Amino acid sequence: MKEIDLYSEVKPRYYQLIPNREDGLILLALYQKYQKQEFMEDQIIQIINKVLSDLRGTNIRDEGNRNNNIILRLQEFLLWRDRKRKVYGFKNYGEEFCRKVFTRLSESYHPAKIERLFKNLLDTLKISLKKNPPEMLFWMSDYFNSRSTELAQQIEILDQQVSESVDDFRFQIKQPQANILQVIETISIGLDHIKKHVHELTTGFQITYDIDDIVQDMLKDAANFELLDSINLVLKYNENVRNHLDQVSTRIDKIKPRIREFIFEFNQRELDRKTDDFLHYLLDSATYVRENNQPKRLIFPEEIESFSIRIPESVPRFYILTERDFARKAPLPPAVRSRDVEQTKEMMAKNIEKLEIKKDTILGNRGSKPYRQRRKLDFSPFFFNILNHEQHNLNIAVRTAQRLVKQCNSWQYEITVDQNEYYNPNYQNLSLWNMTILKKTQTNVMRLC
Repeated sequence: MKEIDLYSEVKPRYYQLIPNREDGLILLALYQKYQKQEFMEDQIIQIINKVLSDLRGTNIRDEGNRNNNIILRLQEFLLWRDRKRKVYGFKNYGEEFCRKVFTRLSESYHPAKIERLFKNLLDTLKISLKKNPPEMLFWMSDYFNSRSTELAQQIEILDQQVSESVDDFRFQIKQPQANILQVIETISIGLDHIKKHVHELTTGFQITYDIDDIVQDMLKDAANFELLDSINLVLKYNENVRNHLDQVSTRIDKIKPRIREFIFEFNQRELDRKTDDFLHYLLDSATYVRENNQPKRLIFPEEIESFSIRIPESVPRFYILTERDFARKAPLPPAVRSRDVEQTKEMMAKNIEKLEIKKDTILGNRGSKPYRQRRKLDFSPFFFNILNHEQHNLNIAVRTAQRLVKQCNSWQYEITVDQNEYYNPNYQNLSLWNMTILKKTQTNVMRLC
C-alpha cells in the first residue's frame, strides 16, 4: 500500500469524507428509506427539506442552491449518479458509513457469542499449527483479523452503555417532576446488569490466555522466529482486550459509590427540607393556653398530640463539689516489676542456639581446612555433606556455602558451573547445579599478573 501524508490528504476534503451534521443526517435518512435501492433527485430533495426543517425550522430562501450544493457534496464519496437514467444510489463508502452507524446504535453485547468466537479462534489456531507453523499467517488473515474487530466492538458497546446510563442519570435528576429515588434505583439496577455482563465477558476472555500459551510456546522453536511479528500482534491484542474490559468494569465500580453518595446527600437535604417545613407549619398553626397557673400547653393541629412545654424532669440538677474534690492527690507508689526466671532462661537458650548456628556457619569451623588443602573441590557433594553433618539444617548449610563462595576470590580460585542438576537421594525436593571450585597454581596467578 502506498504511504501517504494522511493529514495533508484529508484536510481539503474532510467534510466530503466525514459529512457535517446536516449532510450526515440527510445521508442516514436516505439509507433508512432506500438502502440499496435507487432513488430520484426529487426524493433526495424531499429528504433534505424534511431534515433541515426538523433541525432549524422552515427556511425556503435560496432553497435551490442549497439543495444542489448538498447533493454535490454527497456525490464526492457517498452517492453515485447515473447521468443517463438520472437516478442515484449509494457508493460503497457511503453504504459502509451508514451501516457502521446503524450497527453501533443497534448492536448489543452477547457474552455467549464472544465466548463462541474466542473458542473458534482457539480451535482454528490449533488446527493450523498442526499442519505447519507458518499456517499461522493464513489463520490471522482468515480468522483473527475478522474476529478481532467484532470482539473489540463488544467492549466498546459495553462502555457506550455505561456512558448512556450516566447521561440518562444526569438528565432524569434535572426533571422537575422526577421521582429521584426511583430514577436512581433504575440506573443502579442498569449498572448492575452491565456489571453482570462484564463478568460474563471476562469468563469468555479467559480463552485468550489459552491462545497466549500456544503462541508463546512457538517462540521456543528458533524456526518460528520469522513469525515473531504475528505472535506479538496476537499477544498485544489479547492484552489490550483484557485491559479495556477491566477499564469498563473499573468505571462501573467508580460510578456506583457516587450514586450512593448522591442518595445520601439527597436524603439529608430532603430531611432538612421536611424538618424546616414542619417547623414553619408549627409556628404558623400552633397556639398555646395557660389555665390556673399551670404550665403553658401548646395547641397543635388536630393530627398532632399536644404536650407540655416545660416538663419537671427536664429541670437542671446541680451537683455540689467540695474543696476535697479539687485537692491534689497523693502520688501513686512505683510499680514493682517481677522477674520471670523461667522466661529469662528460655530466651537465653534461644539466643545461645542462634549464636551456635552463626558460629557453625563460619568457614573455619566447617570444612575450611579440607577444602584449602585440596586443589579441586566438587561443591555440590560438599553442600550435601554439610547438610548431613548439621542434622539436615538447611539454614546452616546455605550460610556456610555462601561464605565459602565469597572467600573464593578470582585471583586464587576459579569457579565453574554446569547447569545440569545434581541430586542427592536423601533429599528428593532439593537439587543443585554442578559447581566446581578449582585452586589456581602459582604459574597461572603469575600469568594473570
